[in-house]
Amino acid sequence: MASSSPRPILVSIPHASSAIPEEVVDQIALSAEELLGYTDLFTDEIFDIDNVYKVMSNFSRVIVDPNRAPDDISKEYELAAEGVTVHTTWDGKSVYKVEPDQEVVDALIKNYHNPYHEALEQHIPKVQFLIDCHSFLPFGPKLKKDSGKERPDINLGNMNFSSCTREHTVFFRDFFEDRGYKVAINFPYTGKYILGHHCHRRRIPPFLVPGIQIELNQGLYVRKDDQKIPEKVVEFRELFVDLVDAFMKKFCPEDCPEEGV
Repeated sequence: MASSSPRPILVSIPHASSAIPEEVVDQIALSAEELLGYTDLFTDEIFDIDNVYKVMSNFSRVIVDPNRAPDDISKEYELAAEGVTVHTTWDGKSVYKVEPDQEVVDALIKNYHNPYHEALEQHIPKVQFLIDCHSFLPFGPKLKKDSGKERPDINLGNMNFSSCTREHTVFFRDFFEDRGYKVAINFPYTGKYILGHHCHRRRIPPFLVPGIQIELNQGLYVRKDDQKIPEKVVEFRELFVDLVDAFMKKFCPEDCPEEGV
């Protein structure tokens, strides 16, 4: 009989939503389409699989980014590299009609950023590995270090080999490359606050667990009008299920049900 408990994998999906919190909804200067451009499109459908622990945001990263440190509040885009609250878009547009004051910013961090990480912390003692799930644009956007350059199919980030072991990284790389995908490690992204705050190459209970960031190229499953290619979304969801299954068999065999049971 299969266990009723989730497998010891924690899936983080921090950028799936374009929803604006009611505290600032009337102050936003961006259109719905522009907000969608800041979303990791359809990651909620691809990575939200069964039988694992999951934390997924229900608010836009433009307002509060769970993958940035809570004290990264600079208003200068070039210096903040998209801080915990964003004030300028990738192409230089203002996010707000009127900038929120510090009291509002502090409340947004308290009400949205902190609970996301509290949820991760609640699950970490029960898991063996964290997978932080994202997607990225096919070409580097303006103001990014790879601006205008074509990106790989898959970007694996491990905080420059500090968030998980080399064996973990090689497993993920080989899994995707064996299926014909072009994989880059730590480029264009190494991982940010989620890996940096919650992950270490060695599990240190109850606070730290090994983890990796997966970035999936949107060009593989999204049309130019930002609409999904349904069969590709299904294909990548099934691929992620297979990835987790393969990871469990290699690294957590004691938590895998026996064949035929």
